[in-house]
Order: sequence, then structure tokens, then C-alpha cells
Amino acid sequence: MRAKIPPDIVLIGCGVLMWLSARCLPRSGLAIPYHTVLSGLIALFGLVIIVSAKAALRKHRTTAQPGWRSLPTASVLVTTGVYNLSRNPIYLGMALLLVGWGVALANLASAIGVLIFVGFMTKCQIMPEEKVLGQRFGDEYRQYSSRVRRWI
Repeated sequence: MRAKIPPDIVLIGCGVLMWLSARCLPRSGLAIPYHTVLSGLIALFGLVIIVSAKAALRKHRTTAQPGWRSLPTASVLVTTGVYNLSRNPIYLGMALLLVGWGVALANLASAIGVLIFVGFMTKCQIMPEEKVLGQRFGDEYRQYSSRVRRWI
């Protein structure tokens, strides 16, 4: 697998990049009423998705670790709950945490962190995981991926 950086580290790095870009670049006029409340709600929604996804993995007694470490040992393909809405709900939840952070920063320049996170995760984490899942679960995974989108 390609990815060598754990998703949590990518999330933190993108969050720091967002903060730096919001502080170092001129204000870009992101004026959203009640932006602190909105940012909290978006981040909370992301957290709920992450917790729901990890709970579903635990319920099915399969790994919640990133694929670059343990996907080859995955015992079950989870396709229910939040996994019926997104093939990558944990990464989707992380992206929503960053969107919430960006709204809290109130600077459009901070959006670069969300874009980098989504691009990096897709290329370096998700695509290699999909390859392993396709090999591990065959037609079951191909049918699942044809009916459920990668992100949303």
C-alpha cells in the first residue's frame, strides 16, 4: 500500500495548514452569521459519523485501523449503517471536522487544507485500500462499490 502517513496525522497537518493560511493570508470575507455555532455543528456531525463508523466495525469484529496496516486481515466487509451512505465514512467525518474548523477560522484561504486532505486521502489511502478490498472480497466489494459512493 502506498500511504505511510496515518490519517490522523494527515488530519492534524491539514488543520495546522488551515490555521496558518487563515493567519498569514489576508481575510477573504467569509462572513457567515453564527459561524462559531455552525462550525461546531459541522464538526459534531463529522464526529458522529466517525464514531458510528468505528462502532459498526467493532460490531462486525473487523479492523478500524487504516488499510496500509491491516486491511489484508479484514474479516468482514461492512456495508450497513453509515457504510451504506459512504464507503469511507471515517475519512468523510475527518473531512467534515476540517470543514468545521475552516468555518470557525472564517477565512476562505483555509479551504486549501480540506482540498489537500480529500485529495491526499483519495490518492494515497482510499485508492490503495479499494484495491486491497477488491482482492480480499472480490465481487462482493465490486457490487458494494458500484452502489455506494466513495465519499458521499
